Amino acid sequence: MPTYPLTFPTNVAPQNVQVTRRTAAAVSTSPTSYKQQVYKHPGKRWQIDVTLQPMPADFAAAWTQFFYDLDGQAGTFSLNLNPYCPGLTPAPGVVTFRPADPELGWSSELATTFGFTFRAVEDL
Repeated sequence: MPTYPLTFPTNVAPQNVQVTRRTAAAVSTSPTSYKQQVYKHPGKRWQIDVTLQPMPADFAAAWTQFFYDLDGQAGTFSLNLNPYCPGLTPAPGVVTFRPADPELGWSSELATTFGFTFRAVEDL
């Protein structure tokens, strides 16, 4: 049984990491005056959408094991967000994430080149 949070694999750099800061806010608009009232709630979390570049099977093996060890949404992993959020002050640093999808998979091209895309949310 792996120990969580897992270390994010580094053998293949992500092709793209989309980082989103989610906040819990609600907006209500008056039907007569059209004035808006904003309700700001305390909930906040980071979300990432990661696309890995196509890779050969031997490199994909580490990622396959990583996803297998996450065991769906049961496991967590750590990722340093600073390289993906330049100029953000304070920098978010290392954040622990949980997969957002119950199952993570991969696509292959004739089982020679593999690619992975997944979404994760901050584990609060």
